[in-house]
Amino acid sequence: MTVLGGPTMLPIVRTDILVKEVLKKCDALKRAGVWPSEPKVRPSAWLSNFDESDQAVAAVLLDRFTFYSTPLTQRLLISSFAATANGMAKGPLAPSREQLLGSMRSAVFTGVEGEDPKPTDSGNLFCRWARDELGIPDEKFVAPNIALDAAAQGGSVVFLDDFIGSGDQFTRTWTRPYRGTFPVTFEEAAATKPFVALYVALVAMKQGLESINQAAPSVAISVAHVLSEQSTIRGLLSHPSFPDADLPARISAFLTKYTPRLRPSNFMNNEKSWATYGYKDGGLMLAFEHSVPDATLPIFWCTGDADWVPLVKRA
Repeated sequence: MTVLGGPTMLPIVRTDILVKEVLKKCDALKRAGVWPSEPKVRPSAWLSNFDESDQAVAAVLLDRFTFYSTPLTQRLLISSFAATANGMAKGPLAPSREQLLGSMRSAVFTGVEGEDPKPTDSGNLFCRWARDELGIPDEKFVAPNIALDAAAQGGSVVFLDDFIGSGDQFTRTWTRPYRGTFPVTFEEAAATKPFVALYVALVAMKQGLESINQAAPSVAISVAHVLSEQSTIRGLLSHPSFPDADLPARISAFLTKYTPRLRPSNFMNNEKSWATYGYKDGGLMLAFEHSVPDATLPIFWCTGDADWVPLVKRA
């Protein structure tokens, strides 16, 4: 949760008091405009999915849930662009700060596409937000095939997206054929005639960064936040300071109990554990108003049985 104060510790308090305190935080976030009003986020209705004996565990998960409203997401986008100039390393063979800044004036911008590219991919939304929030001219935004044409001539390309999880979406965009003549991929263009490539996203999982660094070491990656394993459900399960020593087992039992009630997307069936922990067992506890990463715990966003109410809906 984007919290006011620290995370709520579990058990020592009664379940009803714990639930009440967490819901008070949710209400405060809504009143402050940090969270949108219902039905965008439905904490009370979501808690009602669970048996009374399980609501303490559900309340702890809700307390750790982080939600970025559209205004906060747009601020993250601005921060991610600003991070381009912070001088920190952006990749194993990434251009220098000076090269990145020098390339921005002539760069073209394009969205990162999903496994099955479609107009609703988040990269397209972020192109519009980059235009509106950063004042980048409309003509700078192009389709990936046009961006590859520019790259083939040594021009600079800025890729835009919201979230880096496994890194799969970017590596697929990097290696997807977009032209009928050589170079047909961004990867081939970079190997033949190196160009400045910058990938701007809001939040990244550490393993996703490492995957892209290995697959495309010349790409500079600029994000506002990097999430380690401690930012996932695994961090919560290994938390040493909870007063209830049984909490990890209780959370695992909770997820095992309620996952069968969910109706995950088909791709989540590729691995049995993904229906519990999200794509590639990401175990995230976050969402954006415009979308929810598929690496986020499905218990938060999946549809389910007829009377199941998701905390947030995934676009």
